[in-house]
Amino acid sequence: MNHEFWVSVWAKRRYEEVIQIPTEYEIHNDFIKNMDLSEVQSAFLQIRGIFRDVYNDIALYPEEFGMPLNSVEQHRVYSQEWRDSGQAPYRPFILLYNLFACSELSDNGLIVSIEKYKAYKPPPKHLSGIEQKVKYPNFLFNKLVDYGFVFEGLKNNKPSNNDIIISYPDNPNLLYLFKQLADKARNVNRIENFLCCHFRLLQDNMETADYGYGADNMADRVLTDTEKEIVYALDNALTEKGFIPKLYGDIECHGVAYYHSEKDIAAKRPYTYRITTKSMDFENDEKETEKMRLQLRIRKVEKCLPFIETCSDSIKHIFTDHSDEGCSRRLDQTCKHGITYEIEGKNYWRCACCHAPFSIKPKLADIPAYIELINLGER
Repeated sequence: MNHEFWVSVWAKRRYEEVIQIPTEYEIHNDFIKNMDLSEVQSAFLQIRGIFRDVYNDIALYPEEFGMPLNSVEQHRVYSQEWRDSGQAPYRPFILLYNLFACSELSDNGLIVSIEKYKAYKPPPKHLSGIEQKVKYPNFLFNKLVDYGFVFEGLKNNKPSNNDIIISYPDNPNLLYLFKQLADKARNVNRIENFLCCHFRLLQDNMETADYGYGADNMADRVLTDTEKEIVYALDNALTEKGFIPKLYGDIECHGVAYYHSEKDIAAKRPYTYRITTKSMDFENDEKETEKMRLQLRIRKVEKCLPFIETCSDSIKHIFTDHSDEGCSRRLDQTCKHGITYEIEGKNYWRCACCHAPFSIKPKLADIPAYIELINLGER
């Protein structure tokens, strides 16, 4: 699908980032005090559907949500307009998140104290990487009604001087659980988990988040069972070799990077391997079923050439599938981080300004070869 606006491209990414619910998952007793287990499961499934519907509809009808209409043609990747568009699809759920922070449960739903709401100051963006200020609430209040929410106390779809009453007539349990998820995310500083409707928010008590520190963080987010298997196999192979994992990602994509030592992490040296949930090809990856990428920091391809000759075609393809055109900052291919090499008389250039020079779709059978390539060509 070709999108006119960056916010539509980003909204499709947000849609894909909504976490799949496994067949079995833990639900802590804190979430079943006012409803039984099956009611929690049903309400959570419905909440997940709302996240996906909203993100999908933003991709299709961004103007109806008051989204920034920054053109794909006019604004390059990594421009400020591109970055602003990446934050924008979160806005409907940021609004709910802030409303829930100022609300109390009542017989009629949730009562939002207008004094608390007007005085509420979201955390600065740099603490979470997420912009938590509400923008264009009139558009958002108007659209959220389409997904079953009812708001009383507004004036022209904006907060006035009245308390706001939020209800969800089709399923009152949904509203209660929605607030619990937001409160839990706030308590444990996991707003990003709220914005992707992460089922693991339910597994610990309201004050604890004992998850998301390594391979599980990636395995929860990839889209296929094959990718999950590769995540765990790579993690096992690399940690057995002594590599240290560290979460490495932001609003662009999630990932885990692997370093030679804790000292390298502390010194902010480049990672050696990195697994990411998606490629950085923002415009052309929508139709791909398996989107996970493995990044390899190979600097000395010439040292790898004898080994490459003994490898499968899938390994050889890593080095011969394309030559980069350069990056936006160094279009003359003088990028100091890039590498050049020659295979069978053909010259190749790989840019490495923003990530390692080789980014591939990993294969389970090729994991030993990835490790040997790094052994030979990293330094």
